[in-house]
Amino acid sequence: MKVRNLCSRRMFGRILAGAVLARTTNAARNGLIQRGGPVSNLNLQRRYRADAEVLMLGMSMLRREGVGGGNVLWRESEAGTDRLLEFTGFSEPEHAAGLSRFGLIREQARLGENGCTESAYFGLMTSAKEESANDAKKALHSNAKQQAYTVIDGKIGAGETKTATAHFTAPVAVSVEHRKELVERARQALATTGQTAARPTEAEVSQSFLQALADLLRRPDATSGRYSYGGRPYHIRLSRSADQKAAASFQEKGLIPSGTEVIRVSGRVRRVAGGKDTEFRLWIPAGSDRPLPLRIEYQPKSYLRLTFEAQA
Repeated sequence: MKVRNLCSRRMFGRILAGAVLARTTNAARNGLIQRGGPVSNLNLQRRYRADAEVLMLGMSMLRREGVGGGNVLWRESEAGTDRLLEFTGFSEPEHAAGLSRFGLIREQARLGENGCTESAYFGLMTSAKEESANDAKKALHSNAKQQAYTVIDGKIGAGETKTATAHFTAPVAVSVEHRKELVERARQALATTGQTAARPTEAEVSQSFLQALADLLRRPDATSGRYSYGGRPYHIRLSRSADQKAAASFQEKGLIPSGTEVIRVSGRVRRVAGGKDTEFRLWIPAGSDRPLPLRIEYQPKSYLRLTFEAQA
């Protein structure tokens, strides 16, 4: 772990508290996603270590490794008609100044000859309202017995998009180690208190975020697409460049064979109706038909960058 003198460990902890490590399993009631996902002979998975970096005016002040972890899953049905994608991110309180955060997004799509025809998604995350270092400080080492969560459940297709959201609480002790219990509590909240909104599906929008991103990553010449989340359409744009330094690092760690080219993908997401861009970066092996990222980089706050590094 490398710590620079410009910022104390305590202040780092305060700033880290302002971050949400992951955003956004679809309920069986939607008739698309089953709880276990599609029956498959293709089941790919990659685990990550989460690192955090404090920034000031775009410059790195402090970096801490191992504040949490993550997991990516890519599963397809034997017939190739269903695809499930999932990302999980979490903090480890003992390494993150006592901060407990958890997030999950699971998406499944039905695939046709011309691509995705129907999508469904389920997102679960801790509700974090910290917007400043002072807010973050108050969140550290809290004596609260309950943790607040937000859950969203959506379906896109057949000319209509449906979204249900709900909020619930769970004991602080119920965290990433009790993922199944959290998901079950989320489903119960949706069934009893969820509010559903239905809207016409925008033209050319039949995908959720991970599904749209996966299709773009599989096509080296693809630079833009659309997806829907929360009933609203979004633009997604990508640019690519070879990264020889990253390739050497991943080869040294045994993550890719020698001679494999690594592509750095820079992405931008924005609502079609307008607003600020959300940026992210991924590193993927060139030519992969199922490109599980070797590294994921995301900046949820102007002063904080999170990096998920693949583990051998």
